[in-house]
Amino acid sequence: MLADLLPIARQWQPSLLVNEQAELAGPIAAATLGIPSVTHAFGSLLPPTRVADAGELLASLWQAHGLKARPFAGTYDHLYLDIYPPSLQAGQTSHIGAIQPLRPVAFADPGERVNDWSSAHAGSPLVYVTFGTVFNRDIVPIATAVAALRELSVRVVVTLGPGRDLGALGDQPANVHVAGYIAQTELLPHCAAVVSHAGSGTFLAAITRGLPQLFLPQAADQFLNAAAGARCGAGIAIQPYELTVDKVRNAARQLFDDPAFRRAAERVSEEIQAMPAPDAVVDKIEYRFGHDRDA
Repeated sequence: MLADLLPIARQWQPSLLVNEQAELAGPIAAATLGIPSVTHAFGSLLPPTRVADAGELLASLWQAHGLKARPFAGTYDHLYLDIYPPSLQAGQTSHIGAIQPLRPVAFADPGERVNDWSSAHAGSPLVYVTFGTVFNRDIVPIATAVAALRELSVRVVVTLGPGRDLGALGDQPANVHVAGYIAQTELLPHCAAVVSHAGSGTFLAAITRGLPQLFLPQAADQFLNAAAGARCGAGIAIQPYELTVDKVRNAARQLFDDPAFRRAAERVSEEIQAMPAPDAVVDKIEYRFGHDRDA
């Protein structure tokens, strides 16, 4: 990736480079150009040992560009944009230089609209089931969740992802609606709970709405998100090796029967609303690094 990024960076001549947390070519490109880099979190702070190990693996790449290898792959050298609210935090941050909180904002893209199906079985809570657009290839966890929920007195909307076969789950009862993609900004205001793989986008969008969640993590940072959500009391996590219809159904009943889950999610939602909005953070970044350049 660095081989592709460097020519673009040299052509554009930016004064600042922003890279996401797991993208490690950005800090090298920024250092090569002599400009600062900002690391943008996509969810939970990654364990320090994991980032440190990645930095050691990339040491030769830094050296190949005439640079001294940086601790933590250079990701914390200038500024870390943290989208996790305080209640979800875990672990130490002493290895990070400067931290700027940033309110997470749900992504919205045009998709199927919430329309006539939303009024079917009106009065029943609406539960949203999604495994995102990457970890949605394995239909078994999705089918397990839907099989558990459809027997409850709820409405279920499950999104399989753009381009997926909507018949992959087979015939479903009237209280289950299967879609390809629905913008979460459109759907979440109608929901009572969310069942997902605990991907950062869905996890943070749902907790921003104050919704209790059932976490069925599959890979990547999903286990960190699931642990954070369960730790703060806003949801229940079921590990892949524990996943059964009965466990999902019982956990869903807990979410509905115990208002403590919603109250915990609402507390986190209040924290998120108090975090600086993206436009305010942009102003801070422009001032910080513009001032540094002028000094």
